[in-house]
Amino acid sequence: MIAIEEYTRQLLKDLHPVIVANRAPVDVQLEADEEYRFVRGGGGLVTGLAGLAQATGAVWVACAREGPDQELSASDGSEPMSLQTEEGLRYRVLWVKPPRPAYDLYYNTIANPLLWFVQHYLWNLAEAPILDDSTHHAWTEGYRRVNQLFAQQVVNEARRGHKRSLVLSHDYQLYLVPRLVRRELPDAILQHYVHIPWPTPQYWKVLPQYMRDEIMDGLLASDVVGLQTRSDVRNFLLTCEENMGLPIDLRQQVAFYRGRTVWVRNYPISIDVREFEASARTPAVERAERDILRWRPRHVIFRVDRMDLSKNIVRGFLAYDRLLQVHPEWRGEVVFWALLQKTRQNVSEYREYARQVQQAVRVVNERHGTPTWQPIRLELRDDIPRAIAGYKQFDVLLVNAIYDGMNLVAKEGITVNRRGGVLVLSENAGAHEELGQWAITINPFDVDGTAEALHRALLMDGVERHARAEKMRGVVEQNDIARWISAQLQDLRDLVEPAAARRPELRQLS
Repeated sequence: MIAIEEYTRQLLKDLHPVIVANRAPVDVQLEADEEYRFVRGGGGLVTGLAGLAQATGAVWVACAREGPDQELSASDGSEPMSLQTEEGLRYRVLWVKPPRPAYDLYYNTIANPLLWFVQHYLWNLAEAPILDDSTHHAWTEGYRRVNQLFAQQVVNEARRGHKRSLVLSHDYQLYLVPRLVRRELPDAILQHYVHIPWPTPQYWKVLPQYMRDEIMDGLLASDVVGLQTRSDVRNFLLTCEENMGLPIDLRQQVAFYRGRTVWVRNYPISIDVREFEASARTPAVERAERDILRWRPRHVIFRVDRMDLSKNIVRGFLAYDRLLQVHPEWRGEVVFWALLQKTRQNVSEYREYARQVQQAVRVVNERHGTPTWQPIRLELRDDIPRAIAGYKQFDVLLVNAIYDGMNLVAKEGITVNRRGGVLVLSENAGAHEELGQWAITINPFDVDGTAEALHRALLMDGVERHARAEKMRGVVEQNDIARWISAQLQDLRDLVEPAAARRPELRQLS
């Protein structure tokens, strides 16, 4: 990240950067001796933003969500808190402390499941959602209120500095923040990045007009709106045109609103390739690999996911069931290893889905299993070293998401696997724009098609497997997290601050 740090140092020397995200860059853990321990958070958003925070020295505005977060933040005033992880990474965190009832409405009623379900096309529209006074209450007293608290902290932090502020807000929890900040800081540079898919204008009409208009009004206060894919950019601009009646330019990728030009760009998020490869060589990963080698059969189909409805886990097991029915020669020769984590268990839809996943495993194992072979190996655990060991050992990696903003599993797996592992990839995952040419593409709803894709992947000869894997690995290495950061900063320089583009020292760094 040395080159990125120099680039950002030059670019940001006259700016005060602030990152805004629901989740902090570290997980706070309270040890038995009452000392706090800080571990870098997981997930694609934190993975990407942690590098950006390190490169920019930004203050990170985040929510004190529960437990140790709240206990730690309770002792903190209004100044950013310096937190250092065990790896020596230091972050400056400014906490937002919403009342518990407001946070619950904001996160567990509006953000999840309502917005998440809309943006991943997850609603069974014949039955849900049912929007009523309770939804309006959750919006006004939860989502809107917590966004106001975030914006207040951002403005407070901006006013502490003596430079123009660069505010980088993130994701579906904080769609209202840019407008709220713009009202108080009209000269600030604002970018909002959406990490999840942006659906078609028609699907947004699941939400009542006041809600979707407030979301768009919030986002369009930004100078730049960042999304994962070209398809997301097009859907966003069409939403501006069809749902808001705004003039747009699809070729220039801009929308015009309230006398301002809003640039809309895709920045596909990625991973820190060097760091991830180093993680794959740690003793913990090597121990996990030795364990895998003790039980693995000839072939391993692997998946690692949260038990989110968007990940399409049940259909993946149904496809494997179909594979074993149509191609019984694979019985005893292959294991489908699923390393899964329960998530959002305070939302009823997620609790029910976790039950369905485990039931699907039982059905497949009872139908095809023998005393010496179980077709599906299900592990419910959050174990990063074991996941990385699985990446190194898979013969087939299944990513069959219904819709996904990016899906970093595809990029992580192909980066450290050296077995010529084959990626079976949903055409609706954001990663498909970059990797689909060399993956085996599937429609995530087509169970028989997915079964045949798994069969084709298992049969693929070694030369083709390694050639495809090498191509994908090259793409990930070229478009790594450093490029994700620099592409955004370059656009902020060239689009929002055109005068900066004429400075010779910045031209040389680009």
